[in-house]
Amino acid sequence: MSRNWKLGLVAASFAIAACDSNDTPSPVVPEPDPTFELNVVHASPDAPAVNVLLDGAVALSDVDYKGVSGQLRLVAGTATLEVRAILPDGSAVQVIPPDPDPPVSIDFAADTVYTVIAVGKVADTGPTALQAKIVTQPREPVTAGNARVVVVHGSPSAPAVDVYVTAPGADLAAETPLNEMTPLAFNDDALGPVEVPAGSYQVRITVAGNADAVAFDSGEITLNAGDDIVAIAVDNTNAGAGTVPGVGIPIPVSLLLATPGGGAELLDVQTVADVRVTHAVPDAGLVDVYANGAIVPALEDFDFTETRGPLGLPAGGYVLQVAPADSQNFVINSTGDETTLENGVFYDVLATGSLADDNLGLLAAADDRRRLATAAKLRVIHGSPSTPDVDLYIVDETVTDITDVDPFAEDIPFLFNSGYLQVAAGTYNVYITPADSKTIAIAAEGIPLDANGIYTAVARDPVMPSTELGLILFDDF
Repeated sequence: MSRNWKLGLVAASFAIAACDSNDTPSPVVPEPDPTFELNVVHASPDAPAVNVLLDGAVALSDVDYKGVSGQLRLVAGTATLEVRAILPDGSAVQVIPPDPDPPVSIDFAADTVYTVIAVGKVADTGPTALQAKIVTQPREPVTAGNARVVVVHGSPSAPAVDVYVTAPGADLAAETPLNEMTPLAFNDDALGPVEVPAGSYQVRITVAGNADAVAFDSGEITLNAGDDIVAIAVDNTNAGAGTVPGVGIPIPVSLLLATPGGGAELLDVQTVADVRVTHAVPDAGLVDVYANGAIVPALEDFDFTETRGPLGLPAGGYVLQVAPADSQNFVINSTGDETTLENGVFYDVLATGSLADDNLGLLAAADDRRRLATAAKLRVIHGSPSTPDVDLYIVDETVTDITDVDPFAEDIPFLFNSGYLQVAAGTYNVYITPADSKTIAIAAEGIPLDANGIYTAVARDPVMPSTELGLILFDDF
C-alpha cells in the first residue's frame, strides 16, 4: 500500500463508542499502526550526495558518502524505494535502481530493523555496480551487559577477507574469524548479528586465508553495553593510509559504524594526515619549511610556484615556519598559532603574501579529495597578493567574449578558497577579471575537466621577469 511517510508512531486518537442514551460513553483507543525501523547508509565511494525516496516522496535528502541517517521509525507495509544522485546543476537522477527501471518495491515488515546500504560504484557494471544492500534484524533489545555487531563487506575495491574480533593483541594464528572457513566477499550476506560482552576489543580484517596480511586494524576499541552496530567495510577514501603488511598496497578499507543514533568512521591504526605545500610568495625566492622547529627535508630549496607533497604527518598541533633557504631568518612563523592536523584528512598549506607588503602568512585548508563518477571537482584559490578583489568566470570553451556573461563567483578577496566545487564534465575557459570589470587579467582556455577528476587553480603574481599574472595548476591539471 502507498502511505504518507512520517517519523514516529501514528498518534492515537480517541473515539466514542456507539451507545444508547442510557449508557455511559466509554473511550476506545485504537491500536497504533505497526512500525519498523529504517537506517540508510551511503557507502558508494564514487557517488555524489543522494536523496532517498519512499513511495515517491523524499524521506532523506543530501546524504553524502559515509553518511548514516540514524534509525527512523515508520509505518510498516509495502513501499517503493529509490535513490537519486544529485548532479552539479542541482538536478537528481535515479541511480538505485538504474534509470529508467521502476523503483524497488519492498515489504517492510513490522517489528523489524532495516539497514539499507548503497554499495558499489556508479562507474562499474556487473557485481560491483551501484546497488542497494538490505540488512534486516528483528527489533529486539541487546542482552544486558552485551554489545551487538553485524558485519558487512561493502567495499567494491577490496578483495575477499576474513574478519576477526578479538581481545586486544591476540595472535590471529590462534583465532577463528567471524566468517569461519568461508571468505567474506563484497556484497556477501552480512555476518551476524553477534553479541559479545561489553569490553575492549580489536577488529582486524585480513586478506582471505592470510592472517598476516592485515588490511584493516582498529587498534584497541571499546564496545559499550547496549551498543547496536552495523559495521560496514567501505572503500578507504581517507588520506594518509598505511600499507597492508607483506602485500604493499594501501590499506583498502575503513569501517563505517551505523548505529540507531547515526554513524561514525573507524580508521586503521596506521592512518596519518597528508599535507601538501605550495609556495605562492612571489618575492621570497628559495625557501626552507620547518615543522616544530625541524627542517622538513622534502621542503628545502622550495621555489615560487612549486607544489610538493603530500607528506604524511601524525595528527597533532604543528608550528610551521618558512625561512629563506639556508637561513633561519623566519619570514613566516606560526608560533602561538599551531596548525592542527587530524588523521585521515588531506591538507593543502599555501605560503602566501609578499615580503614587500609585509603580509606573509599561511593558508591551510582541509580537503575532501574523493573522486566522483558524476562530476569533476574544481577548486579556485586567490593567491595573488598584488591583485585586489576579482571576479571568476568558468564558461564553455566556445565562449571567449564575457561581456554579457555573469561571473561564476564575484568580489573574491585575496586568500579566498572556493573549496572543491562539482562541475559537469566538459571543456572550459577560465577567466579572472578585476571585480566588476570585464577586462581579463588571467585566462586559461580549453581546459578539459573530466568526471572523476580533481583540479586546483591558484591565481598567482607574475614570475619575474614576466609582468603577467598567472595560475599555479595542480591535482589533475
